[in-house]
Amino acid sequence: MKRIFVIDDEAAMGENIQRMLKFPDTTVTAYADPLKALADALATPPDLVLLDMRMPGMSGEELFARLHQAQPGLPIVFLTAFGSVEGAVLAIRNGAFDYLQKPFRREDLLLVVKRALSHGELEQEVERLKGRLEALGETDHPQSRSAVMLELTDKARRAAATDATVMILGESGTGKEVMARYIQSQSPRKNRPFVPVECSALPGSLIESELFGYERGAFTGADRTKKGLIESADGGTLFLDEIGDLSVELQTRLFRFVEERQLRRLGGLQPVRVDCRILCATNQDLAAKIKAGTFREELYYRLGVVTVKLPPLRERPEDIPHLAHLFLERFSRRYGKSLSASPRFYEALLRQPWPGNVRQLKNVMENLTALHPGGILEPDDLASDLQPAAGACTLSSLPWKEAREQYLAGFELSYAQAVLGRCEGNISAAAREAGVDRKTFYTLLRRDRDAQSGE
Repeated sequence: MKRIFVIDDEAAMGENIQRMLKFPDTTVTAYADPLKALADALATPPDLVLLDMRMPGMSGEELFARLHQAQPGLPIVFLTAFGSVEGAVLAIRNGAFDYLQKPFRREDLLLVVKRALSHGELEQEVERLKGRLEALGETDHPQSRSAVMLELTDKARRAAATDATVMILGESGTGKEVMARYIQSQSPRKNRPFVPVECSALPGSLIESELFGYERGAFTGADRTKKGLIESADGGTLFLDEIGDLSVELQTRLFRFVEERQLRRLGGLQPVRVDCRILCATNQDLAAKIKAGTFREELYYRLGVVTVKLPPLRERPEDIPHLAHLFLERFSRRYGKSLSASPRFYEALLRQPWPGNVRQLKNVMENLTALHPGGILEPDDLASDLQPAAGACTLSSLPWKEAREQYLAGFELSYAQAVLGRCEGNISAAAREAGVDRKTFYTLLRRDRDAQSGE
């Protein structure tokens, strides 16, 4: 049974719509009091709301904002008089489904109601499918058992609720675009365009026109007006990947857009306003580039209102067997294979340096799954170039005290990694198997980092 709320301070309008929408499996409830309607809609969300733009006590815009915040997927159609059409159009840009201008015909009402209800059903189906994909491990949302990554994901989720710019830092392959898409999926703009721009992949001669667009006749070959990538993100999210590769001149233009949220196409005179959320990422040291004069300091601070720095995979070893297991399940389904992995296989993965981070691990697991005939993955299945290299020096070349410390640290680390591999990255289970608490087990896993940092 579909439930439609009509919220209009003119009782006659609500009664009229009730008569026009009499069809099976649908109930239409009319409200003249917007506060009562809001309370009922928040308590038991309807499938569609028809909302008057101008009402005493609470305006349609305010009621829409409250409903949209609580139920972003709820279709809301504004009922407008001639003078409030502009406000309704603005509301659509902020997430409303459509509007009807009074007086309207029954045919127009039925058409928009049918479209809105169908849209609501599609939204619900998308959410159900997302849940199934997440249960199957087929989501691009950040997957982690690392305490650090879980904290960063929570930080990103909190930032997603705002329109603050976010700078995502990290080595290549750590999952910067995955984090950007996660932020967009948790934001009020989740159903709007996500426009990724690979700054390092665009030729220098084309990047300005690709970003900002151009007017007809702006240069030889410009036979039509074209929107740029920034403009195509209007209403949604613009993701600037490898922002550190932009030239200083383009950084200047980008800074002006970030400040004013409007741009001029190449060859254009009129400013074009663009409402978009900006996310960016880089694997470069922007502080060093600022010092060298190759990155504008003011742009850095405007883009990095919130900063999320992703740790490399080697600094979160508990994620290695966890992610490998998820990738193995995902690619086994994709390629129709029946594959599992032995504890020794996961232990072998933990001994790798993973310079390519999560991307490298994902590629390795896909390669193994695609080529393996089936059965159980063992350490011997790993490519030779993934086997750990011999140390540059032996313990016998070191003083006794230093050799003893390195030997013990190496033993503790390899022991912890082996137990963690058998437990598929589950820290709590590994700590129980080792007979220590979680804090002590984390300390064992950090031995290699502490040694490298001189702690």
